[in-house]
Amino acid sequence: MTDEPFELAEAEAVAIAEVATAFAAVLPPERRGPYDGLVEAASAGSVDPEQLPELERVCVLALETGRARQLGKAETERLVNAVYRRTPGGRALTAEASDVNKVLAGLAGKSLQTARITCRMPGRYLLDLVVDGIDVSISLEPEGLEVRSLQTG
Repeated sequence: MTDEPFELAEAEAVAIAEVATAFAAVLPPERRGPYDGLVEAASAGSVDPEQLPELERVCVLALETGRARQLGKAETERLVNAVYRRTPGGRALTAEASDVNKVLAGLAGKSLQTARITCRMPGRYLLDLVVDGIDVSISLEPEGLEVRSLQTG
């Protein structure tokens, strides 16, 4: 984690303050403190590194539940998503997607023999692909993507 504050552009600050306010409003009073602090920090345009877990949590929940779009239409959703992608958690998910795409790019132009999705449990899936004798298993989970196995032959 960095010691530098996480800076927000003016429009981002408004969007994050709005979704953080909505998040804090549904919490019991004894749990609101960190999120009230996030509202203040976001409104000021600068989030302390110690507040990044709360920022990530608010962004993820606002995006997953559709609350960002409900609060401010597509623009708020876009802004919250842009902020999340710059957080450590968002950068990690982007890197995971990039790693999976590198594996999938190696399959381009090959013949797909089988494709199957297995639901391991709600919200957790396994995608199995067999392409010209290459077997790839990719997990699709709320926490992100991961190539679980890659076998040839």
